[in-house]
Amino acid sequence: MGYRDAPTIVRATRSVVEQAAADVEIVVVTSGGDDSAARVRAAFPDLPVVEAPTRLLPGGARNAGVEATRGAVVAFLAADCAAEPGWVAARRTLHAAGHPVVASAVTNGERRHPAAWAFHFGVFRPRLGGRAAGPVSALDPAAHGCSFDRAVLERLGPFDEAVEIGEDTIAVRALDALGVPVWFEPTVRTMHWGPHTMIDLVRDRYRRGCARGRVSGPVADRWVSVVLVWALMYRLVPGMWREAGSDRRWVILSLPWMVAGNAAFLVGFQRAGRRLRGPAPIPTRPANP
Repeated sequence: MGYRDAPTIVRATRSVVEQAAADVEIVVVTSGGDDSAARVRAAFPDLPVVEAPTRLLPGGARNAGVEATRGAVVAFLAADCAAEPGWVAARRTLHAAGHPVVASAVTNGERRHPAAWAFHFGVFRPRLGGRAAGPVSALDPAAHGCSFDRAVLERLGPFDEAVEIGEDTIAVRALDALGVPVWFEPTVRTMHWGPHTMIDLVRDRYRRGCARGRVSGPVADRWVSVVLVWALMYRLVPGMWREAGSDRRWVILSLPWMVAGNAAFLVGFQRAGRRLRGPAPIPTRPANP
């Protein structure tokens, strides 16, 4: 799925094509009016491409892809990602073993820059490859990057097409209400390329915070409490160290960038959440008896 992702969409598509058996459907969904679709068609003439001239938000792109496929299991890959080897086969094996929803780990595609590592640990900390496999709740951020039995998607209904970020979070929480379990599998790995400069890191994390706040409301009632939340986030560093595997040194080396990125995220979260909730009511004195 891509929105004006011409520079990366062929790479993402190839990562699936190269490991897909003959009975695996691959459909590319692209929007925004750039030449993404033309690049995919040139590289993979036999693949179906769903092309929208105007922007599809992620939920809309997911729904278009589901509608264009018939497979018993449906997985999604964003155009700024790549499916690591075994991504398809492991998902199929796990679904065949009885897991209706399979969540995946995330690896860092941009390995040279501390800002990229700060983004990776800040956004994907719950989905590091060193985390143990097992069931996760809908409230656990590890319950993302999911593939679904089609029967589950039919029960779930369409993804929310109005949100810029978080359509998968909304969907998984709905699954929890339906009693559908999610299995996290660290051997199913999606490689992601994030921002690699401090400016881009802060901008992206702020934007993600705003998107989260528009869905969840503010972080806290007072800004001083937001600062406390920001400080408490660093209790997670030992867990990052434990689950980062061979990338542990980057947990320490990227800490200054992580501090800035987390602050930008919480500021965006709080500002957008307060706008969602609206101003606090003005207290009034009770009327005289």
